[in-house]
Amino acid sequence: MLVCSVQLDVASPTAALTSALLRVLQRVRQSEHDDPVDRSAIVLLARLQEHGAVRLSDLARLLFLDISTVSRHARTLEERGFVARAEDPDDGRAVRLRLTASGERVLEKAFANRQAWLDRCLVDWSDDDRRRLAADLDRLADALSRRPSQPDQ
Repeated sequence: MLVCSVQLDVASPTAALTSALLRVLQRVRQSEHDDPVDRSAIVLLARLQEHGAVRLSDLARLLFLDISTVSRHARTLEERGFVARAEDPDDGRAVRLRLTASGERVLEKAFANRQAWLDRCLVDWSDDDRRRLAADLDRLADALSRRPSQPDQ
């Protein structure tokens, strides 16, 4: 039997941050919303809203997913009228996916659902507390998007 012993510096503020982030992610994943599509579809639609019309291969790269997975999701969303194919102006053989008006409405509903959920969860938080947390999370996201100076060991 293999026994693994992990030694962490539990006194480090980063350890507390890691623990808190894991708890937050778990709670967000466990939350239920009345969305017309599943979470993976919402992520795909949100990337299309953020980046505009993109090739399937570029969308897969943005989502850190295999192109076959993204293709399957995109096909389903296209069948439901949430995304559409458009000619790629740079390459007549290629197509780009774009968000449709129906896809925009689905995304608006999904975001409204999440905002309402957060409003209920944070009912006893002041507006200043919420703004401070949003600013800190933006700062964290920016820090996480930069490449660390040394690789994980």
